[in-house]
Amino acid sequence: MRRSASVLAALVALTALSGCGGNGKNDTGDSGQAPGPAALKAAKGPVTVTLWHGLGDTNAVALQKLVDRFNAQHRGKIEIKAVYQGQYPDVLAKYTAAIRDKSTPSLLLSYDISTGFLHDAGQTVPAQDLAEANPGTLSLDDIRPAARNYYSAQGKLMAVPFNTSMPMLYVNDDLLKKAGLPATTPLNTLDQVVAAAKTVHRKVPKAGGLVQPFDTWWIEQLTAAAGVPYCGPDNGRKGSTASSVKLTSPQQRKAIGAVSDLYTSGAGLDTGEDGSNAVTAFQQGKVAMMFNSSGAAGKVKEGADFPYRALPYPLSGPAATSGPVVGGAALWVNGPGHSAAEQAASWQVAAFLASPASQEEFSRATGYAPINKKVDALPGQRKTLAARPDLKAVIDQFNKTPATTATAGCLTGAMPTVRTDVLGPIQSAFAGKTPLDTALKNAESAANRDIDRYREQAGQ
Repeated sequence: MRRSASVLAALVALTALSGCGGNGKNDTGDSGQAPGPAALKAAKGPVTVTLWHGLGDTNAVALQKLVDRFNAQHRGKIEIKAVYQGQYPDVLAKYTAAIRDKSTPSLLLSYDISTGFLHDAGQTVPAQDLAEANPGTLSLDDIRPAARNYYSAQGKLMAVPFNTSMPMLYVNDDLLKKAGLPATTPLNTLDQVVAAAKTVHRKVPKAGGLVQPFDTWWIEQLTAAAGVPYCGPDNGRKGSTASSVKLTSPQQRKAIGAVSDLYTSGAGLDTGEDGSNAVTAFQQGKVAMMFNSSGAAGKVKEGADFPYRALPYPLSGPAATSGPVVGGAALWVNGPGHSAAEQAASWQVAAFLASPASQEEFSRATGYAPINKKVDALPGQRKTLAARPDLKAVIDQFNKTPATTATAGCLTGAMPTVRTDVLGPIQSAFAGKTPLDTALKNAESAANRDIDRYREQAGQ
């Protein structure tokens, strides 16, 4: 999940040009109110919805199938044109240029890390306003709280989650058994996972205890699972967006230090930043446990020839306030430059893609977790979860994760560069080259410079 610093440079340049923040209005002709069904009825002829996305391979095929179904159901009224714009950072860079050129798409599927910028840019119509203006299309209460929490600011849902993931703990039961650890060994807390990893490393020759991608996303996960905000104030969720990053709180120091100690002691296996490398090591039986995305579940299943489990991401903080942060992407309806009919049609598309039937189909094809709670009651989903305990673990974690300030994640438009600049110092500490306390202070300082620069140029 490395994010290019050049992406943020483009964002900062754009926000400086556009004045950032926007005025929250669009061209619906009603002082910025979200358009309702009447706007579509008044349209003269079919309405085209251009959907930009960054999904490739299997994910793109699954999306296109849904697009084709929607188009068939709305023939002569609404037509979606889904356009692949490259990987997620490419999509965001092209979108920033499109704002400048006043050529934004009707609907944008953009990744989690872009949430802060899209909130600041003022180019989109809040999903909550559109849902209220179009009753019967999508009940926001049906969206899983953890996903809704991530894409909300000041208590209002900004975008509709579409493809979502969460961090998970994958466990090789054979290696635990060889280390004398029964399958009943508790792995609910970070301390328990660390203890098990050390035992495996000590008792099983050449076996690692734990592997995780060397990605800053995991530092954010350790922070949320400790029950503390990554950014201040309030992770940028309650008033203005975040104005600082915190990496040196006692809770963070303890959690990050526990994992860092595994790596400096040799019990942690370093496979680099690419999550697929960690999966390969796990499949090959080189390591007993793995932190990885729920999106890796399908790949793990394909290559693991030993009994394994997928478990919730372990906590180091109170269960009532701690938990993982969602990843993935969400659908944003654009306002300025788009007619009321186009905005209303875009909402119809977003509501369709978030519906139980669409989410069940997309989840089955891709491995992403369905964001609509009603999927859980569908016969097909029940059958799938009965046969796939790993996928059931993902859904259970989604449903049990509390919607708190910590689990909402950090909301700032500077997040792409924050992640990039935090990574180097953390990697140095995990490699034993820099004392952890020094690395955390360096990472915190770099991240705060990034936020200060963003806020200054964005006029915040």
